Amino acid sequence: MQPLPELKPPKPGSEMNEDEKKRWEEQKDRRAAAVLSREYDHKYDAAALEKLHSMGAKMTPVELPDLPYGAMTAMLQAEGAAAFDELTRTGRDKLLTEQGAGDWPNTFRIARFIPAVEYIQASRARMMAIEAMGKVFENLDVIVTPSNGQQLSVTNLTGHPAVIVPNGFRGDDAPKPAHEDSPGGPGTPLSLTFLGSLYGDATVLTLARAYQEATGFHLHHPKL
Repeated sequence: MQPLPELKPPKPGSEMNEDEKKRWEEQKDRRAAAVLSREYDHKYDAAALEKLHSMGAKMTPVELPDLPYGAMTAMLQAEGAAAFDELTRTGRDKLLTEQGAGDWPNTFRIARFIPAVEYIQASRARMMAIEAMGKVFENLDVIVTPSNGQQLSVTNLTGHPAVIVPNGFRGDDAPKPAHEDSPGGPGTPLSLTFLGSLYGDATVLTLARAYQEATGFHLHHPKL
């Protein structure tokens, strides 16, 4: 499922100029399209669970620990900026085609202003997340989840292994994305993610491969 785009309402009592109105309408369009896509994609997630059940998997609903992951992602931004530090310092980040507010070049630049104190606090919270995720896996071997959503931030922070495999293609009746650069749309591929415990790579890889071989989605390709 696609994470819903953030919708920032205008400030009370303020009037938007034409550019702000355009961005506001674009936010609404993207969010509405994401909701439709999420509802459409649900049937593929349900079919995946049915397939795993037929393969003999014993499934139990589980929720990820309720923690402020958004506040911890400053660490990921700083780590990304450090990895591409030379790109930013030499100005070659300007050569990247995507230069929007949330695109990597600007993320790298903004990360240089993350306060050291906040980084340390995020690091402490990150350890709490690692411990909490460890407890989740005490009675589980693998977690099966859609490839988008909160688990992306969680596993990037905690280091739990993730394996992504193809999970079919959207049909001709799939809702069209709001913009060309948005994911989804008729004929586009879907995927499924398997999460494992720390150092449980072999287990999660085994199940992911078994699912892949049982479905055969990896053998299909979109029509170009």
